[in-house]
Amino acid sequence: MKENDIYIEIANRLNQPHSKILPRILKKLISPEDAKLLLMLPAEPAELAQQTGMDESAIKQKLQEFLERGLVFPTSKGPQFARDATQLHDATLSSADKWIDNELLDLWKEYHETEWIPSTAEIPKEIHIQRIKVLPAVKSIRHNPAIPSSDLLPEEDIRELIKQADPIAVVPCSCRRSMRRCKSPVNICLQFNKSAKFHIDRKAGRKLTPDEAIDIALQAEEEGLIHTWPVRSSGAFNELCNCCRDCCVIFDGGLRYNNIDRILEKSRFRAVVDTGECTGCNDCVDRCFFGAITLVRSPETKKMKAVIDTDKCYGCGVCVVSCPYDAIAMKPV
Repeated sequence: MKENDIYIEIANRLNQPHSKILPRILKKLISPEDAKLLLMLPAEPAELAQQTGMDESAIKQKLQEFLERGLVFPTSKGPQFARDATQLHDATLSSADKWIDNELLDLWKEYHETEWIPSTAEIPKEIHIQRIKVLPAVKSIRHNPAIPSSDLLPEEDIRELIKQADPIAVVPCSCRRSMRRCKSPVNICLQFNKSAKFHIDRKAGRKLTPDEAIDIALQAEEEGLIHTWPVRSSGAFNELCNCCRDCCVIFDGGLRYNNIDRILEKSRFRAVVDTGECTGCNDCVDRCFFGAITLVRSPETKKMKAVIDTDKCYGCGVCVVSCPYDAIAMKPV
């Protein structure tokens, strides 16, 4: 097999048979010898040693390296290569600094801009994937007497979800790390339970206490980032992404092609404005990812007031956190 052919074969396994850039990323990440080993997975070290003639200890060392670089994932059948390009992207770009260089960041950015994001324009209008759910900002519901803690669904109280997780870790945001389009914090992607253990084991995640994790979530809200939860079929709470609109593949593609409703599920809340308190400062308009807020001149006072289009609102609570006059509140729907 020619050298380039093996990278094309791996790209096919990642469901990207037509990609021109992914084979270049794979060539950067994986030597031809390592590629042959990865194509044998899933398998246990003893089985790989028998198939390759390598020493089992050398196999274990190589598999640990693959784990640290975000190339393999633990399964019941042994280490398994990434199931798709998204998993490979997220794991390799959240790896420790020693495995990352500017060439790799630039390659993933090129893939994002020229292949990944344009492909999201092709999601048919009748298809609603909605595997990502918005979680309301803690600060947007915490002090609202109309929303007692007892009325929150389990996934709506981020603080309680974090307190119940063990272990907890923080890793770099894979999208923001490669795209570099905004000034939002990079080391702000929270991992929990099984996912946190994976990142700690591969020396990519920094272990956190629950209070440290809650502080990071609150910092994300102040930065105007949106909490999102990749919903798994198991319902397990394994990660909390804190997304920006400029770098995140969900928001970049969804907002650009006006199909984010097919990917992103709204929270159970909507923002409402107290026009008596609103000063028309425009902060909420600037912060809203979804274009749900506009300033309209009030017929009564002739002053500009914020108006929220509830159909466009996703219930993230970022506008509530940013309002300096406490003129916006969250209401369950």
